[in-house]
Amino acid sequence: MTRRTILVVTDDALGSRMAGPAIRAWHIAEVLSAEHDVRLASTTAADGSSPSFAVCDGAEGRLRDLADGMDVILLQGFTLYAHPWLAELGAHLVIDLYDPIHLEVLEGAAGPAPTRQRELSMSLDALRIVMEHGDFFLCASERQRDLWLGHLSAFGRVNFATYAQDPTVRALIDVAPFGIDARPPQVGSPAIRGVIDGIGPDDQVLLWAGGVYNWFDPITLIEAVHELSAGRPRLRLVFLGTKHPSLQDLSTTVLQLAIDRAAELGLLDTHVFFLPGWVPYAQRGAYLTDADIGVSAHLLHVETAFSFRTRMLDYLWAGLPIVCTEGDEFAGIVARAGVGRVVAAGDRDGWVQALRELLDAPQVRARCGQAAREAARPFYWRQALAPLVEYCRDPRRAPDHDPARRPVGRLTRWGGRLDDRWSRVRSMSPRVLAVRIVRAPVRRTVLLVLRVLPAGVKQHLRELPAGNRARLHRFFG
Repeated sequence: MTRRTILVVTDDALGSRMAGPAIRAWHIAEVLSAEHDVRLASTTAADGSSPSFAVCDGAEGRLRDLADGMDVILLQGFTLYAHPWLAELGAHLVIDLYDPIHLEVLEGAAGPAPTRQRELSMSLDALRIVMEHGDFFLCASERQRDLWLGHLSAFGRVNFATYAQDPTVRALIDVAPFGIDARPPQVGSPAIRGVIDGIGPDDQVLLWAGGVYNWFDPITLIEAVHELSAGRPRLRLVFLGTKHPSLQDLSTTVLQLAIDRAAELGLLDTHVFFLPGWVPYAQRGAYLTDADIGVSAHLLHVETAFSFRTRMLDYLWAGLPIVCTEGDEFAGIVARAGVGRVVAAGDRDGWVQALRELLDAPQVRARCGQAAREAARPFYWRQALAPLVEYCRDPRRAPDHDPARRPVGRLTRWGGRLDDRWSRVRSMSPRVLAVRIVRAPVRRTVLLVLRVLPAGVKQHLRELPAGNRARLHRFFG
């Protein structure tokens, strides 16, 4: 077997505190390093080291040196959009589509309509670029694979060449879910009970082990805890992730609404706790093993249908019973494997009943915990990443690498980009649009005329009243 050189790139920060994309990239590098020479780079910040692979800072122009000469380059999210030259280096490109970025934008984008439209257009542009250049694609679930097969088909990547290579098209896109460590978390000193002010050593703890983004529904859960707390003074709900390690602004209005609702109900820092910052990745096991039930509540929308909640994997890893909202990939796992309870979206009474059933029955919680540990086995990192491991042993260029072999022509791809530009034009007010249409050609003409004007005329223009000069400057730039 040939030992390859592989570069794994994430746009998230690498270090002791990592969010999902960086965690996934780290473990991809770790698994692949058993057979290959691997570099892991972040375009944001890189801190820390590994004995198995090189951890590299790819920010501020350093990514090109790291990418030169690589056999395989694995990319996430917006990386190829921001660094399109990566597609010209001759490396085999693996595209990790585990995070449907355009669906997150629909729920998470903030600001006026033109700003939100630009964010969506940028995410769609990013997807077009990776769809055009990728040799092999990864996603997190069969449901996600259906979504991305639709995208690939629309872009002409499901064609006679890729079908002849493999009629299942798994040689083009396969499932490699987010994973967990095969070693369970070690039970040690408590991280919650008797440690966090307001939480005693005998309290019952519900754990929300992740960020509170706009597509989640913490308020229904908080209201359920309010109802339960009247008869359970030792019930505590703990939110771990309130500050993303890579992003300054997640536009998490839902987080603030949740804090406000907890305060309004008199639960803040008595029954409901929001821990500041972000728990270091290596320490999360201490929090998971110090909880009774893992919880996750979300709203029903398109992001939910194709999401893959990494916090739920951590609950399985720690053997925690789970109560969650219906509609996503993990709700099916919880129901089928008997890991806990699944509740309808926005159903406060359903949350009260589900939590009461588990809190009142230690034996039921124990059975759910064992079911969680069993359900975790297929998600051990080496098993989860098996399609990627196999691809890197013998990387192949996509059989339709030449765009001429795709049924979607270049004019169609250009048309898609023109659609984005036209949507931006339509979002402008008539006045702004008129000024932009008129000003550019007029300005170019005036500048050409000014170059050949006699010196006397130029002097006359300089002597115009200040107000007239200012108006000319504003129009012509």
